[in-house]
Amino acid sequence: MTRSRRLVFAAGFLAALAVRVVYLAHVSTNPDVAVFADVVAILRRGGDLYVETNRYNYSPLWAYVLVALDGAARLLGCSLALAIGGFLTAADAATAALLHRLAGGGRRGAAAALLFFANPVSVFGSCFHLQFDDVAILFLVLALVSAAAVPASRARTVVALSASLVVKHVTVFFPPLFLERRSRRGLRPVEVLIPYAAFAAVFLPYARTWAAVRRNVFGYRGLAEDYGTAMLRKIPGAPDWLPMAVFLAAVAAAIVFLIRRDVEPARACLLLFLVMLLTIPGIVEYYFVWPIALGALFGGAGYAVYTLTVSAFFLGSPDGLNLPLTHLPGWHGVWWSVLLWLAWELRRLPARPAVSPGIMAA
Repeated sequence: MTRSRRLVFAAGFLAALAVRVVYLAHVSTNPDVAVFADVVAILRRGGDLYVETNRYNYSPLWAYVLVALDGAARLLGCSLALAIGGFLTAADAATAALLHRLAGGGRRGAAAALLFFANPVSVFGSCFHLQFDDVAILFLVLALVSAAAVPASRARTVVALSASLVVKHVTVFFPPLFLERRSRRGLRPVEVLIPYAAFAAVFLPYARTWAAVRRNVFGYRGLAEDYGTAMLRKIPGAPDWLPMAVFLAAVAAAIVFLIRRDVEPARACLLLFLVMLLTIPGIVEYYFVWPIALGALFGGAGYAVYTLTVSAFFLGSPDGLNLPLTHLPGWHGVWWSVLLWLAWELRRLPARPAVSPGIMAA
């Protein structure tokens, strides 16, 4: 890569970082941060995490990260929200570095890293909503890097997948995509089970309050917005379980298709995220960050349309910037952009198995 191109990419990263810093400079509490503060208070007094609040819907690991971030905030004299935002921005920077490597370095790697780090959807998720889905995705990308290395490291891949699940189980369906296939090495079936065992193990200290864990974590379904399969509930006589059944069937079909088609893991993970967003029965705005990192590896019209649509949605959303612009896209607009992106990516699938970009081609 020439010096002029390096300077252009460096300027892009600095501009993206400046935007994130501006957001963090004006960051304030929001409903999720209020929940995080309650979690810190519960743990500091030795309370039961899942009994004393029904608004914490994740594994215990993030709760203890919050305690550490609260301690750092007190030392630095800043708010918990700012500490969380700084931590999430650092996680996004690490993801950008991994994307650079996964894409093979050079101009292509720098473009993928910048597409993610400067993406408005990523900025909104980490610096405005202050949600930590990107941390789980960081470890998913690390698993992809480990799986694509030459030689591949099954142990590092398993550890990274386990960390991803334990941080936040948005990646619960992804370990099977790392199974060994005809054209590449991968995980053995027993190794695919390890991340699930790790996820279950972190709840063992809460076995006595399993009912509360089941209700808060495994019973959580997002918000009942007019989006995707949640609309099936509006059909007269439709059972309440129909949207979840459609979601699980779509995810299972996608996993089988991606494995049988031998789609390389990075693209397979992207496609699975899109299927999840298309059929999920309960939605929250920050879920829209899920495909951004992996989408940056492949770019394309689908990625561009989705980014523009979700960014415009955030501008007008009451939970976003709430600008008084009536013609910005709503939930349905985002759903159609997911469908378009998925169709675009399916159209781009090679006719026969092919290696992924960057280090996967080494």
